[in-house]
Amino acid sequence: MRQCFSELRQQLDEHLRKSRSRVHLIRRCSTGSALCLIAAAVGVAISAVAIATHAVVALVAGPICPAILPSNMTKKEMIHLAQLDAAAKGVYVLHNDLDTIDRLVARLHTAVENDKLLIRLGLERGMDSYPIQEILKQLRRNRPSFMKQLVDLEEHLFLCLAAINRARNLLLQEIHMHQYPV
Repeated sequence: MRQCFSELRQQLDEHLRKSRSRVHLIRRCSTGSALCLIAAAVGVAISAVAIATHAVVALVAGPICPAILPSNMTKKEMIHLAQLDAAAKGVYVLHNDLDTIDRLVARLHTAVENDKLLIRLGLERGMDSYPIQEILKQLRRNRPSFMKQLVDLEEHLFLCLAAINRARNLLLQEIHMHQYPV
């Protein structure tokens, strides 16, 4: 009997060690994912603030300029006004895109935090296999939604980059059109 209990204890210790290493791995993965999402959200927020600030300046300066300047604006001033208008349009679209990206990143961050909470609850329950199995089932159920949110974020990032290229091309066309006299 003593021999059997000794073997049983060794098996249990081995299973416990494996379980602890898995839990440690899951914790590190969750922490890494959360840090990446937080860094992305901060980067998007900073970019949005910078673009919004420039957009507000352009939008405020656009209507005020004709009121302050005399009505006989020179051709050069009209060219600059058209260029500023093209830039303001691009910034408005980009600001909305960045707001959407910020919301998508916030949703992903919430999903990661919820999964971390589930894992933490499972770890607090101890070595009982039933709660751990239920948590794994819930994580598997959450995975398709999480992946869909990642795909949505990826698609919107591509759309935002395409909008940036369109705005840049519009501005470059506006600048190029008036660079060489026709």
